[in-house]
Amino acid sequence: MKESKTLKWTLISICGIGMMLISFTLLYDLLIPDICYYHTHEMNSFLNLFYSAGPASNGHPEPNILNFILSLSVGGIIGNGIYGILTKKNELKIKTTANNV
Repeated sequence: MKESKTLKWTLISICGIGMMLISFTLLYDLLIPDICYYHTHEMNSFLNLFYSAGPASNGHPEPNILNFILSLSVGGIIGNGIYGILTKKNELKIKTTANNV
């Protein structure tokens, strides 16, 4: 596959948004099975890093800005890795066909 900045940023964006959706749905459900539990109990330090449960959310944990930034960053890194794999695979094909000719 030919190297393209458009393809690179498209993959980074799609993977970043996808990771954010996974974080806000699947990981949220796995880490916090009962959101009403935190009405009367304190969150542990790990959950405090990535979720906040303030009066605006009625004591229910919701993702904070660190969770948002980390999800986008990890998704972007994955997207960049996928782009690297796609372009490297094409370079190997070009080199092998050039050596065979």
